[in-house]
Amino acid sequence: MASPNERARRKQLRDAYKKADREARSALLPINRDQLAALVEFVDAHVLADGCDHTTRHGQQWADEQGIRWEALGEGLRQLGGWCDCEVVMNCHPEEIFR
Repeated sequence: MASPNERARRKQLRDAYKKADREARSALLPINRDQLAALVEFVDAHVLADGCDHTTRHGQQWADEQGIRWEALGEGLRQLGGWCDCEVVMNCHPEEIFR
């Protein structure tokens, strides 16, 4: 059984790893948490209404309407698992990326 000091050290390491992971994930996107939440909400509503055609057309539409360059945003979303609109909704939760 690990000593209290060893358990505390492991917890610190785990917390530091989680923090670094969150920071790295959020750094992939050129938008903040509120903008990502708005993007996901917009895309989700359109996917529910129209379905997913396995493109990011709704995400691109949102970015265009917000004046955000799609190239950088799209690349960040893909690195987070958002290869198409339905995957943006499923894999790019603001709560998971910006904790």
